[in-house]
Amino acid sequence: MLLQIFDVSSISLLAQSSSGSESTAGSLIGFIIGIAGYVFGSYCFYHIYQKLGEPNAWFAWVPILNNWIMYKAGDQSPWWIIGLFIPIVNFVALIFLIIAFVNILKKLGKNPWMLLLMLIPIVNFVILYNFAFG
Repeated sequence: MLLQIFDVSSISLLAQSSSGSESTAGSLIGFIIGIAGYVFGSYCFYHIYQKLGEPNAWFAWVPILNNWIMYKAGDQSPWWIIGLFIPIVNFVALIFLIIAFVNILKKLGKNPWMLLLMLIPIVNFVILYNFAFG
């Protein structure tokens, strides 16, 4: 009796997604933008590490090793990278990563307060370029 009152056709309409071509195009554009951002960031950090005289500046291109070299160049223990994968400890490891980045900026002679501008989308690319090539 309850099934006769309940209209199932409205549920099937709610469960349908938009057409596949639109979501695929959006996914592809997002993927391309993500790859471009990663390449740009890695390129900038590669030049920053070269300026600091790091022997393994190419670590900037490898996903886990880029944090290792940042800890090392920022005078922090690189073993904090393990803490990034442990719940709750990852907050402490992230704070040490930020401290390492502040130390890197001091070594480059840049104002560490400019790091706050990295929180603003699009502006962060300009600031990172300034850190690498300015």
